[in-house]
Amino acid sequence: MDVYDHYHFLGIWEDIREKVGEEEVFFIIDYAKTHLPFRRWLRGQGIALMEIPASSPDLNLIKKISSLVKDKLHKNYPELYLMSGDVNVVKKAIEEAITHCWVLLDQKVFDNLAVSIVDRIEGIIKADG
Repeated sequence: MDVYDHYHFLGIWEDIREKVGEEEVFFIIDYAKTHLPFRRWLRGQGIALMEIPASSPDLNLIKKISSLVKDKLHKNYPELYLMSGDVNVVKKAIEEAITHCWVLLDQKVFDNLAVSIVDRIEGIIKADG
């Protein structure tokens, strides 16, 4: 149970069920080891999962976003790569830079990724079928 609480899976699940009721809900969960406890829990709840590879770039929207954040880091904070000194100072500078780069992302990026996910899933299903 500690794993679920740590990753907030139960809270996420309960929030979604409260908001959408009995509508269809899709979780995209790959076979990364960190997802194993949540996958087991979902199956225990009688929820069927579509199996996707552990590294599925078409469905891993976080990797797409993190790539955009990294690009903004390179452009806006090139000094971070050479920064040295107190570990806590360096960590704080990196955290602040990443947070700033996240804020710089246009909302349209998130909207487009959210809209495109259905097409991405359908493409995976067609390719698999």
